[in-house]
Amino acid sequence: MRVSFFLPDEPDLERLRRVDPDVEIDYFKRGERMWVLQTYLRLVRAGWEAELTDRLPGDGLVLFHVKHRSDVVHQWRENCETVLVGIRADNRALRMADFEVLQNNCYTRPGSRFFIPHWPQPGILPRDPGRGAMIKAVAYRGFNSNIDPRFLSTRFQDALRARGIEWRFDSVEFSGQATDAKAVAWHDYRDIDLSFAVRPPSRTLHSNKPGTKLYNAWLGQVPALLGPERAYRELRRSDLDYIEVSTPDATLQAIDTLRAEPARYRAMVENGVRRATEFTAAAILKQWTQLLYETLPALAQEPRVQRWRGRSLTFKKYTRRFLPFLDV
Repeated sequence: MRVSFFLPDEPDLERLRRVDPDVEIDYFKRGERMWVLQTYLRLVRAGWEAELTDRLPGDGLVLFHVKHRSDVVHQWRENCETVLVGIRADNRALRMADFEVLQNNCYTRPGSRFFIPHWPQPGILPRDPGRGAMIKAVAYRGFNSNIDPRFLSTRFQDALRARGIEWRFDSVEFSGQATDAKAVAWHDYRDIDLSFAVRPPSRTLHSNKPGTKLYNAWLGQVPALLGPERAYRELRRSDLDYIEVSTPDATLQAIDTLRAEPARYRAMVENGVRRATEFTAAAILKQWTQLLYETLPALAQEPRVQRWRGRSLTFKKYTRRFLPFLDV
């Protein structure tokens, strides 16, 4: 079954088809490219048949990001035989899609909604092992809006400074396609001793977010201090995976504990190296190949999917909303 990756609003698709995802990492600071472009590139480099296009094909499987749903609607024709595979990312359900890919297990559904881990940060450079168990630098990597503002206070940063620890705020403002992330080095863990990420509090435990910051830390061979999030808890198998914190005081206490127990620090690093094997690009690629070339082509032939062929996207969207028993 034909597999296409839909990526509109790009000025030079031909150049994007030649990008090396392990080297030209500046191309992957936005979600649409991380999900759609990188998946396409890794598949074709592994020898799988796929195409990257800004025109919606009339048949086959078409993978698209939720941010491009309006482009899909605009280009859709009622005679389309296309099977839509939507990347939900941080957003609500894509009811016009025949299948969805989710970035954690929270809203998966057998036969229609599938969890595949978000790709890790491309080109990760692991921590220098010569730093031993010392803790001299704590880093936040992400967008400005994704950190609890309590951690930007003078009090918290002064407390780190009093401990001889540097606070690395490697962050930018998210502005969609205008986001300028050239100054950040989210892949470089060589001189980082702890990876930190705590979002503003959420009653739903940020159930729409991926566990990327956790397995990026594993790949970077750095212990992680992370906020209470569903994706992290799903991945947790032992206390060595990460330390959960939610306040500045709890974070400082966790840092003091690790400094007092260098054996635990080293054990967390070693555990992360083992866990990281589940989240390498090669491991995630296997999940994509099974989904796109085995699972979905088979499911696409079932009557519950075929009933939507030739229908308008508006009909599909609203019928699935008000008659959910007809959903795939």
